[in-house]
Amino acid sequence: MKSLKSLIDQFGEPDILIDSCNATYKRYAIWGFSEILQLKDSGLYLDDILINQNIEDFFQSTVDRWKKELTGQPIACAGFLSYEFKNHLLKHIDFKKKLDDGFPYFWFCKPKKVEEYNADDFDKVSTKKLNLVNDIIDIKKYQSKIESIKNYLYNGDVYQINFTDKKILSDFHKNNTFDLYSKIRQSAKPKEGFFLKTENFDILSLSPESFVKVKNGLIETYPIKGTRPNSEDQKLNTKLKLELQNSIKDKAEHLMIVDLLRNDLGKICELKSIKVENLYQVKTFKTVHHMVSKVKGKLKNNINEFKLFQALFPGGSITGAPKESAIKIIDELENEPRKIYTGSAGYITSNGNMMFNICIRTLLRDKDRFEYGIGGGIVWDSDSNEEWNEAQQKSKILEPLL
Repeated sequence: MKSLKSLIDQFGEPDILIDSCNATYKRYAIWGFSEILQLKDSGLYLDDILINQNIEDFFQSTVDRWKKELTGQPIACAGFLSYEFKNHLLKHIDFKKKLDDGFPYFWFCKPKKVEEYNADDFDKVSTKKLNLVNDIIDIKKYQSKIESIKNYLYNGDVYQINFTDKKILSDFHKNNTFDLYSKIRQSAKPKEGFFLKTENFDILSLSPESFVKVKNGLIETYPIKGTRPNSEDQKLNTKLKLELQNSIKDKAEHLMIVDLLRNDLGKICELKSIKVENLYQVKTFKTVHHMVSKVKGKLKNNINEFKLFQALFPGGSITGAPKESAIKIIDELENEPRKIYTGSAGYITSNGNMMFNICIRTLLRDKDRFEYGIGGGIVWDSDSNEEWNEAQQKSKILEPLL
């Protein structure tokens, strides 16, 4: 297996990376796209041709064709779902927030060249910086949003809401986004990394969170809910980890999402096959500790990729519970569409295995600006000051770029 550096020397910088700092994960670099399937506000397109067909049927027939045509290649399909793809899955809800035609609801490609690479030789690093233009809303506005959420909680409309905002950054130097990804990767150490470069937008996802993994008909998902800072002071760090491990609030919040995912998997899995493992396990990432569990099941025989997305998307850990009620409230309270933030990016193999992340810790270049979404789960006993500080902690991976 070649190093990424030697592959770049041979073929140039890749258009897509399926990346991870986890030694057990496979990593792939992709150069070029034979076909691109995307859903925009103006319609469904295969390359630049408008397709007047049912979205579900055409998506699935296209992915099935790519899987047959690329049986000798490790990846048959790669791409992403934006958070707003929910608008097309939940047509009975009248969402106010839509995407302009520059950013797609989903984007998938048939890759031209795919190479597996070994991990830790990202030595091409930008010295240039991004400039922070707008931070997340200030603490007073944040408190007002939390009060609105608590009114919904008090009335019994929801049990939990994942509220998000975003930092807006500018790039006066026109940095190469692959260099930026390489630089953040050194400090963020992503478990579920994904990089995509296109003409109109680039995605730099340094995510720690898995949306879904499918292998040989078995499905796994790993909800994250519950966060503490990762401190360089070892004594304080031990205290913070124990605090998270023993937090009644965080465990209650986490269990709501685990139950939501068990319910979602129940729509597509064999009866009695769904199991929960490692409930409330605390895992350490570069800048934070997270509470992570594993929910798994055996897929029914008739479940294809689109049906899986229909059942599970968007992930419960980044909406709240119950999911539909939470999504409606999010649409009302948040200032802008989330776009790629809390969407999902990954790949499908020719035999139907899948690996998709949840796009948190994700930087988006959309035309001439960068966006970095930040969110957190809000429950009745959430403290708005603590939640605001936690949101800022989740942006620590940007520090090398600022």
